[in-house]
Amino acid sequence: MEEEFDLYTKIFVDSGVNKEVLIDTVSNIVMGTISGSSILTKQAEIFIFNNGDFDEDTRNQGNDSFLYYKYYLEIEPIEDVVYRNYVLEISNLLTKLWDADFKAIASCDFEDLLPRKGGYNFDER
Repeated sequence: MEEEFDLYTKIFVDSGVNKEVLIDTVSNIVMGTISGSSILTKQAEIFIFNNGDFDEDTRNQGNDSFLYYKYYLEIEPIEDVVYRNYVLEISNLLTKLWDADFKAIASCDFEDLLPRKGGYNFDER
């Protein structure tokens, strides 16, 4: 694996859908295989969690409101992944989540390489 960046990625996701719908949506986007609350792709393993810090009111207030979104995804690269391919998969996942009207913001070392810098500029389309 090329060590350009630490590729661990966390994506905070907010929507009114239940967790199973989110799992299915993510799996369809990345064309992955579902196993419980995780999805295996050619580039990564994606774990989907309910956010223990979820707060109905705080999730829409202020710059750090994404920390209170309903879900988060922890994404780990597979062994020997090519970092460019991994970054492309994360970029595609974010873009397709936004297209499906999910709020999504990525937190990782390579945010500047992602569309809209990982979602921090959410109003810019």
